[in-house]
Amino acid sequence: MNSVYGSKPAFKWTAAFLLVFLVAGLIPYAGRSAAAEEASSSTVEQVVLDPGFGYRSIWETLANELYKSSPVTAYLPTRLPDSGQLYYGISSRLTQEGYAIQLYTTDKVPAAASSLPGTASPARKPGDVLMEASAGAAQSSFPHGDTLLLAKNGWAMYADSAAAGTENRKRQLVQAFSQAAKFATPLSADSKGIINVSGTGSSAVYSAYWSYGGKSGYTLVSHTTLTDFVSVLYSFRPVINLLNQADVVLLPLGMELNWQLGRTSAFLPRENKRIVLSSAPILVNGNPYFPLKDAIAFIQGHIQTVPSENAVYFSESGYYNQLKLNLKTGQVYKGSQKIATIKVRRQNGITLVPLNFLHEHLGLTFSYTSAAKTGKIQYSTWFTNNRPLKASSATLSVSVLGTGNFFYESSRIGSFGSYSYQQSKPPQGYNGRKYSMYQVSIPLLPGENEFVYRDSITGRIINTIPVNSALTAADIPFRYSGNPAYDSLTLNLKLTSSDGTDWPAGYAETSSYVDLSGVIQAGGNSFSSLRLTLRPVNGRESKAVSFPVAKDGQFSYRIKPDKGKGSYTVTLYNPPRSVPLADLAAIVSFTIVVK
Repeated sequence: MNSVYGSKPAFKWTAAFLLVFLVAGLIPYAGRSAAAEEASSSTVEQVVLDPGFGYRSIWETLANELYKSSPVTAYLPTRLPDSGQLYYGISSRLTQEGYAIQLYTTDKVPAAASSLPGTASPARKPGDVLMEASAGAAQSSFPHGDTLLLAKNGWAMYADSAAAGTENRKRQLVQAFSQAAKFATPLSADSKGIINVSGTGSSAVYSAYWSYGGKSGYTLVSHTTLTDFVSVLYSFRPVINLLNQADVVLLPLGMELNWQLGRTSAFLPRENKRIVLSSAPILVNGNPYFPLKDAIAFIQGHIQTVPSENAVYFSESGYYNQLKLNLKTGQVYKGSQKIATIKVRRQNGITLVPLNFLHEHLGLTFSYTSAAKTGKIQYSTWFTNNRPLKASSATLSVSVLGTGNFFYESSRIGSFGSYSYQQSKPPQGYNGRKYSMYQVSIPLLPGENEFVYRDSITGRIINTIPVNSALTAADIPFRYSGNPAYDSLTLNLKLTSSDGTDWPAGYAETSSYVDLSGVIQAGGNSFSSLRLTLRPVNGRESKAVSFPVAKDGQFSYRIKPDKGKGSYTVTLYNPPRSVPLADLAAIVSFTIVVK
């Protein structure tokens, strides 16, 4: 099993990931190949931008129009500013040289047409506008205040007299943009620009203008907080087709749901919409209780009620019915082990459970404000996207763009076998301190295979991706370990199943047993014995058994898998004390499938 730590990645592709901005089909027109045209017309999602805020389709229509019509390379923010409990709408239009976007708050759900290019901006009250962004031909100058606060890497930061204010305020502004200069995409890329701050307090306006090569210019104007402005500035990404460069996109995603005692209406700020809960949250002895059904739906889990047992089975995403709650006794089981006893509340036939229980056992975090009788629940998961995976050999190589901790494995062989990864720089516009591109490899078998990746912290499955291949038994080799101790070793192996079939390579199918036979020559040395282990998919490796090798190097051994049907990885090891500093040193592995 290969694990990736630090800034390294790993992968479930469900409708729940509608929380993320996706922008489809945007790369410079001159560089778009016929293959890219064909891919964009398929039903497979093609592009993912940095997620984190907003919902999936908010820029998509505009982005497609930009790709077809705009003469400038599209740079769009992937984060929306915090609009609190209000909804937000977007009006956008194409201009002769680029585009113009305005983001605003509204107390009503915005009409779907509000995000379409060319839509007329509705009338808005003063103070409703949150952000404005535009692109077009580069400008020779950009208005700014008379106080220069910072000049660095082709960027200059200014403030007018009101914004500059006190020395503390100046230091705050300088510190914020010094950090932005290190990490924000527009500032850290090969660009030049100006940042300006005007006004103070709630009347402050933050703006930025930058240009690449003196041709196209980009503007961001914010009527929100300094923190929000910098955060959105960080998220400006060049709109590029990442899946032209990566087979899989894997990025961390946080979700949030805001609720209030006694109300069945709750707010999803990242999706910019309200939902109806099955029952209103309640307070019991100072502890908030939440509808179990809605909490499990929020984390994309599974839930099943079994009336005959007076119980509810449930889990988080990636597992199936891992926990059991007895509705009468409040006892909670994980398998056969009792892990908790809680007080269950029933309201209009709906089961409510304490949020601290969900926190302890499903990783769902929550907060509650008694004065306002409001709270929020939050959950960390993954956004993932992929294009179809194809393989023409027994080893699948997959490129992954992402960040975070993950394990990956073959569904047929599990987390044991020949695995590798190689890290490289991310595509242009993605911060190399945060994102990486990885090339990972897993072994495959004839028949159906899936590329599986898990969260390395929780162990839950993030995604499983089918692999299209037409492999035969002859395509599956004996996989040699590459141990330098065996550079001079020659090994000829043969597999024969219980029905008398001789298998052509390192793969055999059987209903009972497989006979392994062969000849081993170890240079000038001879092996008097060998050792062998079996390992079922994601199971434990068996204890090594030893069998003799004749003086001429010939040997045979009958392998009888004892864990029932499925795939087994068989590993052939050295005899005891034959390699310095190593007891079990793998020589070769192969696969047996019990039908």
